[in-house]
Amino acid sequence: MLTILDPTAPPPDDRRDLPPPLPHLAGAVVAVLTNRWKSMDLIAERFAARLPADYGAADVLIETIPLSQAAPESLLNSVTARARAAVVGLAN
Repeated sequence: MLTILDPTAPPPDDRRDLPPPLPHLAGAVVAVLTNRWKSMDLIAERFAARLPADYGAADVLIETIPLSQAAPESLLNSVTARARAAVVGLAN
């Protein structure tokens, strides 16, 4: 028997629960969650350099998700408390 594990989330049933888009990032703290894959580490570094310079972000937090695991709820709560936006799961 073959089991296929699909890491994609099902589409939301109701998009009204999503927060409105940010009009800009000026003054915002942005979090980037990386699972330590080399490509994601590079992307996180580039976001950290470019978001303040190009979009006026106040700070970029780079947070680590354990490799091949979901982000722990404590990390998500911490990011939610400190950041206004987050970049998560860009894939490889």
